[in-house]
Amino acid sequence: MALAEVHEVQGINYRKYESMFFEPQFLRVEPGDSVVFVVEDFDHQPQSVFIPEGADHWKAEKGKSITVELNREGVYIYDCAYHNVMGMAGVILVGRPVNSEEAQLFFKQYKNKTFAMNKDRLDAIWERWGQSKGTE
Repeated sequence: MALAEVHEVQGINYRKYESMFFEPQFLRVEPGDSVVFVVEDFDHQPQSVFIPEGADHWKAEKGKSITVELNREGVYIYDCAYHNVMGMAGVILVGRPVNSEEAQLFFKQYKNKTFAMNKDRLDAIWERWGQSKGTE
């Protein structure tokens, strides 16, 4: 049995002409792994906005880091409650993408309704997925 790993996602305020984003914006982990959302110096609030059926939603306290254990396979989409309008969001794939079609449909509506800026910030994730469909 493999040991669970801990992965880190940083909330970034500004770097090289880009502002308010998570790094990495896409993360692939295994069921049972944990993700630490690191919030250091700004009022970010990471929260899940789309999760696989049977998984638990999460929401950090304002300006606080949070550790989330991901036990259900599938695609998770998260954002910053305060900066989602700026396209501050990310995607985590846990194991196999068993809900990828639902996630893609959700994300298309979500970004059009929520993002005022950086609407194409995560498009490369979905494009790459489409190109590799059937190999996951």
